[in-house]
Amino acid sequence: MATKRQKTNREKVIECLSTLSKSIFNTDALGVSANDIAKQIDIQRSTVSLYLNELVRNGDAIKVNTRPVYFLDEKIYQANKSEFDQVTQYIQQNDNDVIQDPFGELVGSEGSLKDVVDQIKSAVIYPPRGLPTLLVGESGVGKSFIAQLAYQFARQKKLVTGKWVVLNCAEYADNPELLSSILFGSVKGAFTGADSTKDGLLKEAEDGYLFLDEVHRLNPENQEKLFQYMDKGTYRRVGETGSVQKSNARLIFATTEKKSTDFLQTFLRRIPLVIQIPDFQERTRKERIDLITMLFFKESQTIQRNLRITSEVVQVLIQNVNEGNVGKLASIAKLACAEALLHTPSNLDNIDIKLDSLPNDFLKTTDINNISMTKNYEIQIQFKTQHIKSRNTIERDQLYQFLNEFIKISMAFSINKITETHYYKQVGEIENQIIDYISFDLRKTKANAFSEYLEQTLKSILSNLYINIGITQFNSSANLLTKLIIYINDYEDDQEVDELNETILILKQKFPDEIQLANRIVNAVKNQFNIHSVVLYQAFVFSFIYSQNQKMIDRENNAIIITHGYSTAESLASTVNRLLGSYIYESFDMPLDASVDDIVREIRAYFKTIDITKPLIILVDMGSLKNLDERLKKIYQGSIAIISGVSTEIALDIGNKILQNNIDKLALQQSTKDGTPKLTVIEPAKQENVILTTCITGIGAAKYLQDLLQENTNGKIKVISKDFYELKKNGIKDPIFSKYHVKIIIGTDDPCITEVPYLSVEGLINRDIGDPVFMTAFPSEFTSENLADMNSSVVRAFTIDNIANNMATLDPTVTVKQVENCVTKLERSLGTKMGVYLKISLYMHLCFMFERVVQGDPNLDYHNVRKFKQCYGHFIEITKDALSDMQHYYSVKIPDSEIGFIFDILKNRVDLFSIE
Repeated sequence: MATKRQKTNREKVIECLSTLSKSIFNTDALGVSANDIAKQIDIQRSTVSLYLNELVRNGDAIKVNTRPVYFLDEKIYQANKSEFDQVTQYIQQNDNDVIQDPFGELVGSEGSLKDVVDQIKSAVIYPPRGLPTLLVGESGVGKSFIAQLAYQFARQKKLVTGKWVVLNCAEYADNPELLSSILFGSVKGAFTGADSTKDGLLKEAEDGYLFLDEVHRLNPENQEKLFQYMDKGTYRRVGETGSVQKSNARLIFATTEKKSTDFLQTFLRRIPLVIQIPDFQERTRKERIDLITMLFFKESQTIQRNLRITSEVVQVLIQNVNEGNVGKLASIAKLACAEALLHTPSNLDNIDIKLDSLPNDFLKTTDINNISMTKNYEIQIQFKTQHIKSRNTIERDQLYQFLNEFIKISMAFSINKITETHYYKQVGEIENQIIDYISFDLRKTKANAFSEYLEQTLKSILSNLYINIGITQFNSSANLLTKLIIYINDYEDDQEVDELNETILILKQKFPDEIQLANRIVNAVKNQFNIHSVVLYQAFVFSFIYSQNQKMIDRENNAIIITHGYSTAESLASTVNRLLGSYIYESFDMPLDASVDDIVREIRAYFKTIDITKPLIILVDMGSLKNLDERLKKIYQGSIAIISGVSTEIALDIGNKILQNNIDKLALQQSTKDGTPKLTVIEPAKQENVILTTCITGIGAAKYLQDLLQENTNGKIKVISKDFYELKKNGIKDPIFSKYHVKIIIGTDDPCITEVPYLSVEGLINRDIGDPVFMTAFPSEFTSENLADMNSSVVRAFTIDNIANNMATLDPTVTVKQVENCVTKLERSLGTKMGVYLKISLYMHLCFMFERVVQGDPNLDYHNVRKFKQCYGHFIEITKDALSDMQHYYSVKIPDSEIGFIFDILKNRVDLFSIE
């Protein structure tokens, strides 16, 4: 009897949604939550959420965007609408929220592309037929995808009913007449071959959208025709003179040219909206990880394998995808999966995407020096369950972990399991963990206009709170609170959190002032952000305010730090306050060009929140900040001490004295004296200038090069040798570069260390190549004359006779003839004539190779021999045949690893790929 097939998780979700949808007939329920289904079928809530949203996109489920989000089986709802009165009523009242926004598919639609999406939506809904829009961006940034989403949005809003029509103008740039006929249509007899009258794409896009990509490739005449269409809604087909045609097709254009001289100014003036699409490196780190994850997820579904993309791969992609942008990234993901799939047994479900899986042409232009070994960016994708784990999911999970810890101690406090003192201490510990995580573990992002605006908004709220609950640290709080809110907004999702609502009710009862302030802040943030869960923000903002406010202890002195630059003072004040375990310093960050008036204006607002009769200590950095005394004494009643040249040491010393209420003029003088900068000069270690030799076949040939160069530089320049693969693996971090100042690397293959010039053996012999390298590296040691002498010696040394004479075991006379015959035979088999310099490299390699093999010491360390044998089996056969006489003569067998080294010598100099 056949075994019954187990249901997939997707099938389980669909079946459970159907069952639970029927179970809520004639109830007040708005649907079924992801959490309900997850508990019912015992799989992860995030997995259930993925399947439910897929069903919504496919029209098989209805999504009700409440908190929590609810779902209903579409067919059951349509067949039983009378049983779902509450749902129907909600849909009618909140139609826009129930319909899925097409731009929800766009990574970054609520982040770096929010302005782009808002502008496009505005253009789409503008009467009577939208605004012509030009999308500007580098190749691969997603202009075509964004344009198509605009069309889908217009259809959703019932603004268009026609087709989505696309024309790439670059395809017809060399034939503007043909392009014109395609775009506008043509009448019979307009040109040779025009056997009938045909409508163009403008007519085909009637009631819809026409997307013209690479529009800068339109010639002036066609731009003029489009100008007329945008101006009057009319146009003429090619060959048409009397009548005009009409269309209501909407237009979206795209170009890679920011300032193209190919555009007519009259044409551009008719395009009211020009939108710049940011490139991949301008997107946030979270969005770049999301894009990488999304593209590898698509490949996992295609190849039906689980993927593990290593941390190193993710970091390389985050930092190095430049030209080609998202389009290039998609290509890299596909090629990397293909490469990894090739080398993974077919019976394994799991595939690792490592650095060597990435395309070679991409790796050659990649900087891997900035890879972090301490932070985990690994992405794991399960193709069956569609479960994804990435740096973003880790940071999201961390957000909810902080939240659950806060809920846990709040619930314990509500039933008197812990005292308020203990509660405050634990909230403070959690808040410190959150701030540390945001400040140090998350990748720091540059301040942008939006974050600065949000910070100013929060400052204006916090600066008025002294009267209500005594919070005075409004500047530092605003900066940290801005980071916290951006973190929440980046990583919140629609998951339900147990006891969160109950926690907020408890906080309202226990701490009404603080929760009221939290609500004010959250309401202000709602005007700037698309907030999914208000209670989530309330919990985090409350914990922040509560922990900050409890740190305030009445002091005998007020103290502030003022510096130039963004977050310099805030960072210094925050560090010192944390070290002292108490809130001592308020901070003020001022632009570099800030005037005394600007500074006084900021400080005046702060003075309204403190007792201005107490002594005030101001730590400043430089410039205009030193001229504050005359202005401040007019608005401050207490004594003022201004100390310039602020440092962490001075701030810490003075802060400690403030803590002890042990501060006066003498104490401040002592602090400034103790904090005077001290000079320590560290002389760089003197490194000896050297030439480094290396050889792809091992240290033997490298040693030969070393001896040869040492002899021909008369001992004036030290020459050292190094194993090639160890050098290539370690790169510039190899210990050799700490010990010596390597000026040139000379060898049979390039180890790709960009910081040091590389000179091949061919270049060493060819003076046109070698002389400039030597004279640049050692200008005082080399002249044209002594380089000529050295070149003559090197050329003599590199004759095959001389190479053979430096061998310890084989008969030079026999070896010379054998090697020459092998190379000749190899040339004929490969169908190519090798240059003299390449032959010399190959002669040297073959001599030392056979000596190693005859002595029983072949080089078996070739990287990835299995892959080499799979890909270049024909080359191996050809080479072994060319070496067959010598193998027979010496009764040895040349291993595939040694053939691999021959391949590496030839691959960049001879076309080997056409023979496979």
